[in-house]
Amino acid sequence: MKRKSIFYALALCSVMTVFTACEDMFDLTSSSVQYENNHELESPADSLYSVVGILAKLQGIADQTILFGELRGDLVDENVNTENDLREIINYNVSPSNKYYSYRDYYAVINNCNYFLSKVDTTVLVSNQPVLLYEYAAVKAIRAWTYLQMTLIYKSVPFITEPILSVADSEKDYPYYTFEDVCDYFIDDLLPYVNTELPNYGEINKINSKSMFFPVRLLLGDMYMWKQDYANAARYYAEYLYFNQLGTTMGNGIEVGGISTQTGDVTGFITTMSTDENITVIPMSDSKLHGTTTNLNNIFSATDYNEGKRPISPSYAWKELAESQDYAFKQGTIIRHLSCGDVRAYRDYGTEKWTDGSYSPNLPQEDEWYLVDVESKYLVNSKYSTNYKLPVYTVGNVFLRLAEALNRIGESELAFSILKQGVERVSIVDGEYGLYLPAADNTTNVGIHSRGSGDASLNEEYELPDYSEFTPSSVEPTQTYYLVNDSLYEASAGVVGDTIVYITTYHSEDEGEYGMYLDEEWRSPDRKKDKESPDTLIMNIYPKNYLVEKVEDLIIDEFALETAFEGNRFADLMRIAIRRNDPTYLADKVARRKGDNHTRNEELYNRLSTPENWFINRD
Repeated sequence: MKRKSIFYALALCSVMTVFTACEDMFDLTSSSVQYENNHELESPADSLYSVVGILAKLQGIADQTILFGELRGDLVDENVNTENDLREIINYNVSPSNKYYSYRDYYAVINNCNYFLSKVDTTVLVSNQPVLLYEYAAVKAIRAWTYLQMTLIYKSVPFITEPILSVADSEKDYPYYTFEDVCDYFIDDLLPYVNTELPNYGEINKINSKSMFFPVRLLLGDMYMWKQDYANAARYYAEYLYFNQLGTTMGNGIEVGGISTQTGDVTGFITTMSTDENITVIPMSDSKLHGTTTNLNNIFSATDYNEGKRPISPSYAWKELAESQDYAFKQGTIIRHLSCGDVRAYRDYGTEKWTDGSYSPNLPQEDEWYLVDVESKYLVNSKYSTNYKLPVYTVGNVFLRLAEALNRIGESELAFSILKQGVERVSIVDGEYGLYLPAADNTTNVGIHSRGSGDASLNEEYELPDYSEFTPSSVEPTQTYYLVNDSLYEASAGVVGDTIVYITTYHSEDEGEYGMYLDEEWRSPDRKKDKESPDTLIMNIYPKNYLVEKVEDLIIDEFALETAFEGNRFADLMRIAIRRNDPTYLADKVARRKGDNHTRNEELYNRLSTPENWFINRD
């Protein structure tokens, strides 16, 4: 759709901006509320109706945002039942007629936000509290989140901060912003409201209304992450966890609930989710009679509505990742390992009963039609089967983003600890945050990986990566080094360009390595040699970010296990590909959706190796 036609349609529905509160889950009265151009929002009642109307508009972009975030990634794949509109997204050739190509719906949210922000009086006090300031900050956050999602889908979009109320407004020449521009603008826009409370309207349709808003600190963390300012990203994630008393990874997850004494096979699973970990959700209505509903269950799951022919399947790549994990646990004094893999896959696509630890449905023969194809071994995606709260932020994904940011500021060991040991608490002292790791015998706070892979702290195979698996390239030195007082002069490990250089010396009459020390000055061993210089000097070359990237690989895998199908996957892959300056990182993962046992889709790999092709064409 062309830009002017988008704006023209938007202007027509915005000449008299409408904040709908009609006959749905957000219904507070029996009629809709309209505000004319000169209507000022000066009372809590005005702001309540207006903000609730904006939340209703968010429902209109929820499904497509999640679909664009997942279908372009590597965790799902098409099948014989995939409808054309979904297939276009999976194959990166979305046409303007695609029903999910709804540019206008995003601007409906943005225009309502712009209208509210232009009219609200933040100086109004109720019981000496600036109640309208809470809504003001919340609406700014909604607008920022909406713009970020748009740019991650369409790359660059017209950037508008004033309400469009006429055709003339729609015909103005607006600048186009990329996600980098959006982050620059909204970091400055949101920082003054970092300590502003979120609105609280109590429960709406049995959902805590505070969870319907976007915490400013988390948005700042995300935007600093996209700007590759990892120190600030880590700061705001940690601060959010601390100030909201969420500074612990807890023990929430899925565990093996039974093991056969005869065969040793898994006989069942139990959930240990003690609390609702949703931080921000987009609540959908439970039926079309009550408002906007989600169709994600009918897309990700086999249902009566689609006659058991689910149009989107979990990918083999996701299945193989889950099955490749080692489930470790302690039985008495013995540490055992199971081959069932990460059982969060059971949570996401579970069956009524697992009889042997494998991923196979327990269905009578007459119900075989529920299977999408003979290779499909999952039925219902539990994230959308009964849950109408579409997740935006959860405690799990915030901890993983904190780990991602920490790793990139050189705290790889601490980042990995979030995965393996977990965090007992986050502290803030004199403005500085700190993470406290649990004691060795602590069973309450476990690592994020333990949410589906048993007790990761017992797993000796799940360890912080090191250089042992890396074979460095070797080159002759570019200058001569001499032994001085039993030390190799000027032979410290250091950074040269994009590599770290470590020195290894060998003597012809003495077999083996003569000395290699990491991150400290080279010192000769006890066996002294009466020589001015070594016979041979070799410089071993390691990638500068080798360890950081190894830990980052574990974090991105953990994102797939913990937050699969929630709409974050493509952005996660894109963020890492951009920071590594390696578009093939994303291209290879997406092109291998069918798993390692299938050949890579070379056409898709070559296309996605050019970042321009990651985005949806606006025209």
